[in-house]
Amino acid sequence: MRDIVEHRHGANDIRLVTASFRTHTFVPHAHSEYAVAVVERGVEAVRYRGATEHAPVGSLLLLDAETMHAGRPGAAQGWDYRVFYIPPEVLRELAGYRPSFPVPTPHDPGLAARLIRLHRSLELETLATQGQFELVLTELLIRHTRRAIPAPPPLLVRKVQRHLAQDLRRTPTLDELAIVAGLPRFQLLRAFRRDTGVTPHGYLLQLRLRYVQQLLNAGHSIAHAAAESGFYDQAHLHRHFRRMFAGTPGQFARKNVQDRDDRRL
Repeated sequence: MRDIVEHRHGANDIRLVTASFRTHTFVPHAHSEYAVAVVERGVEAVRYRGATEHAPVGSLLLLDAETMHAGRPGAAQGWDYRVFYIPPEVLRELAGYRPSFPVPTPHDPGLAARLIRLHRSLELETLATQGQFELVLTELLIRHTRRAIPAPPPLLVRKVQRHLAQDLRRTPTLDELAIVAGLPRFQLLRAFRRDTGVTPHGYLLQLRLRYVQQLLNAGHSIAHAAAESGFYDQAHLHRHFRRMFAGTPGQFARKNVQDRDDRRL
């Protein structure tokens, strides 16, 4: 059976993903949102903060925003899961602080079942009240977060991140970034990788892919999204988009069109 990924957009800019993976391996990447997932079948193996964790059925998968991770099948049959991608401001408003998940794969079958029901309700747009969403997410925060988050990246790394984000169509040289940071190239690479989990080029690639999603959400063509976000061509975009999101730009765009059409009915 092939890998299957379905995307849907819910309220509060939350993205909903339902997926079945048999052989797919995610390259190291990070999301701008928190990822809250529930494993429904099989086992996922997750590389996160220097360790490999296994999430079997009944487990949650809780990943902080902007934190590098990679995933692969943790058993021969692969895994199925449902994922909420939640903007940081949504959880921050709900919690009253910026939460962090210290344990990425807690076994919590009761809460897992409630999250699955919530995911299905949001998918079908039959959620009775916003209170139900807040109730389940509040329970998640109480059980599995801590009030503190890791220290922010050093100022010099932040300067490089801002420089990379200024024009996604450009690919700055390492010499240019070293001048921005005021560090020798090797020290910059070491500091950047330590604080973000990727090289400056890897970080720029993620910024570009996020921008592609924004452009496709806004109804732009794949060709336009590729050009505006700094990819050589559509093939270049397709390859990286699939590696990071386990789906193609075309699938992502078609689903957005379908969602907009559904909302008009």
